[in-house]
Amino acid sequence: MEPGPCARALSVLAPRAVLVVAGRLRAVTTNRRPLRALVLFMLVVLVAAGCRVQIETQIEVGLDGKGTITQGIGFDDAALKRVGDPARALRADDLTKAGWEIDTATREGDLTWIRLRHSFATPEEGTALLAQLSGPDGPYRDLLITRSDGFFTTSVKVTGEVDTTAGLAMFGDPQLATTLGGDASGGLLAKIQAEENAPPESMVDLDLAVTAGGTTKTYNASFSETDIQKVKVSSSKDKFLQILETMIVLFLVLATVAILGLRVRKHRQRTRRLMHSRGRRW
Repeated sequence: MEPGPCARALSVLAPRAVLVVAGRLRAVTTNRRPLRALVLFMLVVLVAAGCRVQIETQIEVGLDGKGTITQGIGFDDAALKRVGDPARALRADDLTKAGWEIDTATREGDLTWIRLRHSFATPEEGTALLAQLSGPDGPYRDLLITRSDGFFTTSVKVTGEVDTTAGLAMFGDPQLATTLGGDASGGLLAKIQAEENAPPESMVDLDLAVTAGGTTKTYNASFSETDIQKVKVSSSKDKFLQILETMIVLFLVLATVAILGLRVRKHRQRTRRLMHSRGRRW
């Protein structure tokens, strides 16, 4: 069987591109930018086979301000066969040293997924992780996790932007341009388009799923977008019932103490009267 256009592209690009990109993954993951590492890896995968890649980011934060950030990439069987062990290709050891947990690759529908996870204990820590996720030039801009713990309500909110208007070029690396030539992707984007007769941006989808408290929203984007999407997900919990319950419990405690106090006082008064009457008799 004659190899398809994606496989033909790989035979031309892979020998040099895979080695150089793999070398750059170490530098990128050391700088704690897992999304950039995934996409540099993806540019090689994209020409391998299937020509369809899914990028997925999940942000989960509870009303207590604690949560988890999950970054994943899904690819088809042909791409997986070419790549081999995704964790090894992604320099999983370097990502682990940066604090990311690497999930075992899982099969979901037609795609095999590899996901990276990082938990956080405070909104400030979560915000810092999101800033590291794709860097200042990545698709996630000014993502901010905030929490407010007022007297009557507790709320948590995630805000920011999804900006893919720069296309896949936003994930480029200057050293790739120097080493492989061409743009910041090392010429991979131009070569993929030439082989496929279609822009690489049309082959990649991005999903951002944000869960704040009990509210979840998903933002779908492609790298051929011309508009910026605003991200705003919030959730709050009314403390009125909690406050009311606390006040009732406090009232019951105070009432119980008062009743016990009255009983003790009456008992003492009765004892004194009894002793006083006995004293008179003698």
